[in-house]
Amino acid sequence: MIKLQLLLRDPARDRSDDPALCALLEAHGMHVTACGMATISAETSQAEAENVFGPIPNVRAGFASDVTSTPALAVPADLQHAISLITIAPRHTAAGQPT
Repeated sequence: MIKLQLLLRDPARDRSDDPALCALLEAHGMHVTACGMATISAETSQAEAENVFGPIPNVRAGFASDVTSTPALAVPADLQHAISLITIAPRHTAAGQPT
């Protein structure tokens, strides 16, 4: 699974109770894993991601393996009213632990 971070256009609004947005994300093969005030975390399969975004570069174990060169993914037209940016989530590790 590929881990995604979606930046909301209106960060002051809590989207966790927005079933229409969640339904749109699910229609694009994205399973919402967490909602915050500014972002939504989601995951999708490699096949679904490539179906929506085209070839996905720099993916290792579902995360961005090279954050400095991972481009933003195209936001589908029907999500542009709510989402301003989609990226592959970087792997988060504690200091001193191998990635």
